Amino acid sequence: MIKIIGIDHVAFNVRDLKTSLEFYTEVIGLKVTEREPSKPGIEYFLDCGPSLLGIIQAKDLGNSHLFANEGLGANHFSFRVHARDFDAMIAHLEKNQTKIEFAKKREKSWSLYFYDPDGNKLEATAWPLEDGINEAQRIKEIYDSKTKSWKTY
Repeated sequence: MIKIIGIDHVAFNVRDLKTSLEFYTEVIGLKVTEREPSKPGIEYFLDCGPSLLGIIQAKDLGNSHLFANEGLGANHFSFRVHARDFDAMIAHLEKNQTKIEFAKKREKSWSLYFYDPDGNKLEATAWPLEDGINEAQRIKEIYDSKTKSWKTY
C-alpha cells in the first residue's frame, strides 16, 4: 500500500481571477508560490503552509458547482491557523466585508466558516490544545456575526 503523506494542493475555478487573487493574497494573506509556475490570466498557485492552493480562471461561467453545504461534490476546505490568531482572523475578515457563516469554539477544535468572492465555503481551523492555549481560555463559545459577539453554550 502506498502511504499518503498529505495534501499537495487544492485547486478550483473562479469567476474573476484578479478578484480572487486579491482576496486570497490581500485578505487571507497567502503568497503566490515560487515552487510552481503560475500562468497570469489563467491560474495561480499560492503557498498555504506545505500545501498549495490553486485558483484557475473558469472558462464556462454559466456552469457553476460551488462549494456548498448540501448535495454532492465539494463542501469546503480549511486553512489551519494558530489559536492565538483565531479571533483576529474573524475581525480581519469582517473588516474586509467577508461573509462569515459560523464560528464555534469547542474544547478540542475551533472552526470559522466564511466565503470567498465566488461563494466558495472556506474554513479556518485552530487546535487550542496543540497550540498551548490554557484551559481557562478554552471556553465553549459560538460567534454571532450579526452582533459581533461570542456567547457560551
